[in-house]
Amino acid sequence: MENFLLSEEKLETTKDKSKPLEDDVDLFQDLQSENEEEDNFGPMYQEFFEKQTNTTRKTTKSKKSVRFEMDEEKSEDNEEDTNKPNENNNEHLSTLEMRSERINKCIAKLEEEAISDNKPWALKGEVAAKDRPQNSLLEEAVEFDVCTRPAPIITEETTVKLEDIILQRIKDKAWDDVERKIKQTNAPHEFKKQLILNQEKSKESLSQIYEKEFIKQREAADPENKNKPEEEPKEHKEIDLLIKELFRKLDALTNYHYTPKQAIPDLKIVNNLPAISMEEVAPVATTDASLLAPEEIQRKFKAPVLGKEERTSTDKKRERRKKKHLQHKKRITKESKLKEMEKNGFKPKHNKDSAQIELKRLTSSGHQIKELKSVDDKSMKSSKDFFSRLQDQARNEIDGKKRIMKQSNRNNTKKFKK
Repeated sequence: MENFLLSEEKLETTKDKSKPLEDDVDLFQDLQSENEEEDNFGPMYQEFFEKQTNTTRKTTKSKKSVRFEMDEEKSEDNEEDTNKPNENNNEHLSTLEMRSERINKCIAKLEEEAISDNKPWALKGEVAAKDRPQNSLLEEAVEFDVCTRPAPIITEETTVKLEDIILQRIKDKAWDDVERKIKQTNAPHEFKKQLILNQEKSKESLSQIYEKEFIKQREAADPENKNKPEEEPKEHKEIDLLIKELFRKLDALTNYHYTPKQAIPDLKIVNNLPAISMEEVAPVATTDASLLAPEEIQRKFKAPVLGKEERTSTDKKRERRKKKHLQHKKRITKESKLKEMEKNGFKPKHNKDSAQIELKRLTSSGHQIKELKSVDDKSMKSSKDFFSRLQDQARNEIDGKKRIMKQSNRNNTKKFKK
């Protein structure tokens, strides 16, 4: 006890010395947080009581302690702080700075783990079986989508429920098994006889057939009331009486000589036109020619329209061939017509073509032919020649008229003399 008291006195003296005066107090200094105050531990358990024995230490070691990741990080940070006491003593950091340092260290550690190749296989994305250890997938809790309905967890309650359902089905005789079918061992000729159908058309109507079937079904359901006559319901009787009374009144209105009006056939206008032309709406004062499309009036050329300057040598040759072909066809048709006319006895008029044909025939036979050149064939090289010729023609006409007048006067004088 004396040693303990001496140590306490020493501590008090050191505390009194360490206390600053009022003048030396810095009012703008950062206040310590609760966590920092807790870090400055007070008197320890070992100062008042004896140290723990080996047995107690073994029991504490045997117990499993629960520790979290943040606690481990804090402990590591504390270890690093203990390894560097000089730096922490020199730097006076605030609580916010300390906290930010811890967070930064935590982030740096996580980043290193993410970048490093020593990551677990579950965090490496798509991994093949060869890249992961054997049966490692069974140890992991993997999340995946399954389309099938999951099987129920087998417990005592589920087994009891299943047994109750099975017993109830046995009591109700509700079996789901497929019934066994036995093949009929009938002779083939009997089977063929059954398939023969009556192909004769029945004289009864469908309503009568359905009525008979309905009566048979009713008789099979109630065999006791088979011979009893059918009782007509009261509603049917009332309807019959009302209809008879109505008909009687209508007959009285028509003096019991009702003759219906003759049916007049309805007029139906049938147009033999296509449906499209009937549906089209056009003005009244239009013709079929105005309703025609431009392609229907004149056929569209396949090739593009080109001018004379735009044509190439191939285009010019094509046009020339086309022109020659048309001329050849026209000449052949003309010759064929002339031959037919000659066969029938008709002589063609003197045309240029016929004259040329005859001229060729005469020259081939050896006849001499003279060409007669008329005055009209003279070429007029200037306007003077043209007007001189025109003047000569006018004079000739006037002279001719004068001659006729003189001759008529002479004839008249001779008559008077006689």
